[in-house]
Amino acid sequence: MKRLLLLSVMAMLTMVSFGRKHVENATIVADTIFYAQNKMNVVSSADASYYRLLMTVGQGMNKQDVFQDYYMDGTLKAEGGYNFVDLGNDNNTVIDGEFTTYYPNGREKWHGQYVNGKRHGYFTMQMRDGGVAVVQYYHGINVHQYFTVTRADGSVEKHSLDELKALM
Repeated sequence: MKRLLLLSVMAMLTMVSFGRKHVENATIVADTIFYAQNKMNVVSSADASYYRLLMTVGQGMNKQDVFQDYYMDGTLKAEGGYNFVDLGNDNNTVIDGEFTTYYPNGREKWHGQYVNGKRHGYFTMQMRDGGVAVVQYYHGINVHQYFTVTRADGSVEKHSLDELKALM
């Protein structure tokens, strides 16, 4: 019964991930920011491994600061909301709100929610083999000492959190 319930939850998470909205109808509020592989700001696009556009969506009380990162070939790398962007060192950027990263081929990789720079709730990872990994966070701390992987064939596995770093 637990396995069936977990499988149902994983199927719903997978369906939800395909229905996510991209940042749309946004107003660009800053020049393009270029970052090197080490997440430090660089002046030239020739030295960059990705670039960022800062935007706003909505108006008045519904206004939200958002960003979109792109691989140098123009493919979307990441998108989400933020509270603060460090123009010099992207490691200090504070993400806030829904956040999604993408593989270089454009497929979704990670998706989850940040609250003031800390992961909160369920984060899903679309694995290259078709499986889905799920990790649960509470204010930036893992709720469990494991994460689950639901394979394309429906089998469910538990893995140590140490293995998660290898997937990232």
